[in-house]
Amino acid sequence: MTLLTTVFIGASLVAACSARPARPAHSVLLSLTCAESAGQQGQGGETVTGGVEGLVLPGSDDPAGLYPVGKAGNGKPYFIYKAFLAVSASAAPFATVSITRPSSARLVYGSPSRIGDLFSADSGQPLVAAARSEVRLPVCGPRFTGFTGGVIVTGPACVTFEVSSRSARAATVTVPIGPVTC
Repeated sequence: MTLLTTVFIGASLVAACSARPARPAHSVLLSLTCAESAGQQGQGGETVTGGVEGLVLPGSDDPAGLYPVGKAGNGKPYFIYKAFLAVSASAAPFATVSITRPSSARLVYGSPSRIGDLFSADSGQPLVAAARSEVRLPVCGPRFTGFTGGVIVTGPACVTFEVSSRSARAATVTVPIGPVTC
């Protein structure tokens, strides 16, 4: 009986391990380090949402703010809205920014040189491939810690962000990206 149970458990594990994963092969969370930040700065006078500045920007509904970055496998274009995010020291040890709507929108952040390299690729596919639905921004000092990147969309959209941290109050905000009314 013990042998039969062992064989059954082993067969179940093999089947489970060989099945397709329920999630995409890459993580939905992009976790940044202090080495990837653009450094410390004072608050820029923008709206702070859940300890993060830079999500609510005047002019985000301007069509000139959407830069084409490539096409998806189905031929649909991708656009990026460049948005410098800065996390407040009050959100220590980090803040997480998540996109809750639309499901097609993604965040891409990293060191200024990495984002520059991704942005300058001819096809734009590396930039799109590096994007995730969540980004974790570490607090790296007593001031606001800045990060370079943006929001990738397939066209103008009302993008809903959720910002959370252990120290700051969680918040949700919906922002027009491109010429759209939210």
